[in-house]
Amino acid sequence: MKILLVRPHPRLPTSQWLQTMLLLEPYAQELIAGAVQPPHDVRICDLAVQKQPLKAYRRMLMEYRPDLIGFGGFSGQYLINRELAGLAKEILPGVLTCLGGIHASSYPTDCKAPELFDLVVRGDGVSAIKTILKAIDSGQSLPETDWILPTSSPNFDRLAVKPPPPLHPDGINTRPRRDLVDISKYFCICYGEPNQKLKTLFPRIACVRTSVGCPNRCSFCVVHFLANGKYLQRDIEDVVDEIASLPQEYIYFVDDETFINAKRMWRLAEMLIERGVKKKYLSWARSDTICRHPDLFALWKKAGLELVYIGFESLEENNLTEYNKKATPSQNRKAREILRNLNLNIHAALMINPDFAKEDFEIVHKTIEELSPAEFAFTVLSPPPGTEAFAAARDTFICEDPCLYYDCLHTILPTKLPLKTFYRYFSILYGLGAARIPPRINRVRVPVRDFIKLFRGGIKLGWQLHRMYRDYDRKHW
Repeated sequence: MKILLVRPHPRLPTSQWLQTMLLLEPYAQELIAGAVQPPHDVRICDLAVQKQPLKAYRRMLMEYRPDLIGFGGFSGQYLINRELAGLAKEILPGVLTCLGGIHASSYPTDCKAPELFDLVVRGDGVSAIKTILKAIDSGQSLPETDWILPTSSPNFDRLAVKPPPPLHPDGINTRPRRDLVDISKYFCICYGEPNQKLKTLFPRIACVRTSVGCPNRCSFCVVHFLANGKYLQRDIEDVVDEIASLPQEYIYFVDDETFINAKRMWRLAEMLIERGVKKKYLSWARSDTICRHPDLFALWKKAGLELVYIGFESLEENNLTEYNKKATPSQNRKAREILRNLNLNIHAALMINPDFAKEDFEIVHKTIEELSPAEFAFTVLSPPPGTEAFAAARDTFICEDPCLYYDCLHTILPTKLPLKTFYRYFSILYGLGAARIPPRINRVRVPVRDFIKLFRGGIKLGWQLHRMYRDYDRKHW
């Protein structure tokens, strides 16, 4: 059987801009491909790297003629996946199509389209492909559970509303098939250390997963919902072996929360150092974890940690309580100082509420000044599709299909300020953040071409954000 795994291209202009600054490998597709064994053949079609994605996709269908196609992606890519599936059914009427990824897992009832998708897969695609191929090989009918849902089944609606199924029943030690993509196309922004001269701001990078899930319950996050409350950890010996085998200097840990198990991460850093693995690492961490284990981050600095992504969300107590962050403003400030003293770069994620007034935006201005130098990202608070909060807010959504606007930048809830004013203030935040990035404050020397790319990209994003209100019906302006 020929199997094609497709990563869709971005639909919204802001998402298209983002991947000019950061483009990671199609790790989910690579992992699923790693579970496919001979005599089955598998390929990956990454439309995110294609200048003409639909043309490239059509050519792949005509030349490879797959028997099974797996689509995946976020809620904002669901419309693209519908278009891709429709094209596949047109060119290859007998092809079996499966939809997985974040949207299918969190909101399967929105994906019931038997004319486009034969199966909807919730959760772990690695175990799913094994189960599906085993049924096909043995001549059995396709599985029908709350995990693998045939869209034509009369039981679809009943099974789809059940809680998410157990996470990763086959474990998480599958190795990704990086040989199926052009790994040289993937990169991430990395800022170096003070006064350093960089070869590039956009080095080639590889993804590595050491764990799945998160024990925390932040109100805006869908991870604990998708993971069914579980937190699974990969064998660290296997993690070290994989990292040591990679040619890329930079490694991006794609864990939902990398440093939850401090003892395990301490041992992982020790093993990397003992084996002489010379890499640079980027990873997510919570501020309360950093405060509890400053020595752990000092050790990881020695191992090669360069950039830490932190969801500060806010320095205001009332906001952190609303988000159920289980972290305090003082912890956020302390974590910032710990990493600053270690010369570790920070990606500071801050949350913007739709009910913010002008005064609230001005408070964020002060937060930017306090946390800089850092790479700043600002996201708009929105209930994740498929969750109870999403269902409760259904009557208040300002867009006809809120899932298509769920990209962390578009609001799906009404704003207190006029929408045009809200996005004018929102775009200003990105301008203020751009002026306080580490290379500028730390006097890092970067190639002129990279600086121009970053500058032009920032101008383009600012203009898109400033005009984002135009993406909505005029009555909401």
